[in-house]
Amino acid sequence: MGLLFQMPVEENELDDRIINSENSIKIRSYGLPMIFWGYLLAIFAVLFFMVLAIKDPLLRAYQGPDEINRIIALVVGLIMLLAPILLLGAYFYEKEIELKKESLYLRHKVFFLPLRTYKVSLNKESFYLEHYLESLNVAAQEKREGMAGFENRGYYKLMVRDALNQRTYLVDRNSRRGEMRKLKNLLETFL
Repeated sequence: MGLLFQMPVEENELDDRIINSENSIKIRSYGLPMIFWGYLLAIFAVLFFMVLAIKDPLLRAYQGPDEINRIIALVVGLIMLLAPILLLGAYFYEKEIELKKESLYLRHKVFFLPLRTYKVSLNKESFYLEHYLESLNVAAQEKREGMAGFENRGYYKLMVRDALNQRTYLVDRNSRRGEMRKLKNLLETFL
């Protein structure tokens, strides 16, 4: 989610996303830009009008004698109920990175509730950058003048290797290498 939900990479006095104490640091991802909330309102409006349009036929199908129509009505009703909840959950997603002494905690939160937490034991060489490029696109292959802006350059992943069991975890990813270096340096200052 690092390409959509950005992590702060520098301490800023006006920002509450990096909480720094004596021997620990907590970094939380930024929320989505305001334009995305406009998109969400438009999606909710479309869903609302869809529900208004299909409410009566859906109720008739559910109350009818045919078992298949009941199942279809239940599935459509469930989708209309779950779609706004899941969309809202995606908008309230937050990633939190907490570094305490020799441990890193990666938390994924939805509606401010921890959904998944990883604890990683660290040493000095735990953090590393990795470049990922699945395939070149036509603009990158042909190298024509004026097409440089359309080239696929991939993205960079900040990975962490557990010192105990050698498992690797994704900390964050970004299309800019400098951002990942800054985040890596910020985390390594507290090791």
